[in-house]
Amino acid sequence: MDIRRRAQAQPTGRELAADRQGASWGMRLGCMVLGVFGVGTAAAQTAHYQGGVGVALFLAPAYPGSDSERLFAYPYPYWDYESPTLHLHHQHLRAKWARHSSFSIGLGANGSPPAAAGTPDARAGMPNLDPTVALGPDIMMRLPARAGGWRIWLGARARYRWAMGPGLQLMPLGSSASAFVESRTPRGRVWPIVVSFGPVFRGHGVNEYFFGVPPAYAAAGRPAYSAPGGYAGVRLTAAVSTRAGPFNFAIFGRYRNYSGAAFASSPLLKVSNTLIVGAAVVWVFVRSGDD
Repeated sequence: MDIRRRAQAQPTGRELAADRQGASWGMRLGCMVLGVFGVGTAAAQTAHYQGGVGVALFLAPAYPGSDSERLFAYPYPYWDYESPTLHLHHQHLRAKWARHSSFSIGLGANGSPPAAAGTPDARAGMPNLDPTVALGPDIMMRLPARAGGWRIWLGARARYRWAMGPGLQLMPLGSSASAFVESRTPRGRVWPIVVSFGPVFRGHGVNEYFFGVPPAYAAAGRPAYSAPGGYAGVRLTAAVSTRAGPFNFAIFGRYRNYSGAAFASSPLLKVSNTLIVGAAVVWVFVRSGDD
């Protein structure tokens, strides 16, 4: 692929690739964890906001489906704003219908980390994987019924993904989509929790980028492989947070199961189950008076 040739030609070494990987996972973890801190604020009729700085420590796979893991620490800026009609934080910009508060549409973003060439795993000898960024719409609908006080949401999201090459050049990969059920504790809990579960689907270009093996990089135990589009497994995400004075604390986990995925026969998919776990602390020095 042209994308792979460009990634191979870039003058970055293993240390730079590892740094970029830590930054990407750190931002992704921050996006997911920090969304917990603003859970439930839409119920109020005034705007709530928070701002500060944080640091995350987390363990993540070297690339999707990898059987090797790495530990990272990453600092990041933090902000969260929510009013009755708008929610803005690191992961998405979402507008709510004022007359239908149980329904919201928005614009979301996420990404994935790079993987260094030459590491002692299934990608040894292959070009670097550049980090990717994805952007697209989110739709969420809150169910009227509650289970033990938990709010339950049904959601769907679509994304178009780009690989971010040298000089921040964006190279198109393709689309993906997911559906999910999300449960949240109501605002005011000492330990608010968010749990989300659902399937993921990806086009050929995205699966090929992560799980394809071009003929030029075939090796013993790693035959050439073209990854088809389709079902890409299920994921379960959970986060819990709490507040102590000017500090917010959170722990985060994401489980991914690739059983039955369209690319299940890829030689790069070494495990069917992966797990990301982490913790974060945020110093909040700007906060709305009623928050």
